[in-house]
Amino acid sequence: MVVRALAFVIALAGSETRADFHPLHTTLAELSIAQDGGVQIVLRVFVDDFSAAVAGRATIGSAPIATPHDSATARYLGATMVLTDGSGRPVALVLTNMRRTDDLLWITLRAPALRTVAGAHLTNRVLFDRWDDQVNIVQTTIGGRRQTLLFTKRDGTTQKAI
Repeated sequence: MVVRALAFVIALAGSETRADFHPLHTTLAELSIAQDGGVQIVLRVFVDDFSAAVAGRATIGSAPIATPHDSATARYLGATMVLTDGSGRPVALVLTNMRRTDDLLWITLRAPALRTVAGAHLTNRVLFDRWDDQVNIVQTTIGGRRQTLLFTKRDGTTQKAI
């Protein structure tokens, strides 16, 4: 039931035609283990909110919304999305791709293979600095097992086991 409700929310959020009219403050990420054993995270964000957060501005204004630079994006995500291994050490997430489709940015992050995912945790505070009602959904696929993680600023829990 929760998964259906989340799918409905995501469908509504993704159906907007103009970035400044999306009523929901959400991100969606897919975390999976790649063929080489590395971790891959593909993050979907609304370009207006994300660009403003990366630039450290309250609003973008009415000018066309620019896609943030890779280096600024990497710095922002390095502070707001953190993967730790089973011993609690941060695992470097490297920005490998960023593409824009209309009002959305699709950002791919990669990390080297973890010795084991046992005890690994993900922190996702993306856009928490921008919206009090921000909701970040992470769907994981590890060893054929799917799991949905929900991160909200209000619940105070920003780190979850993957």
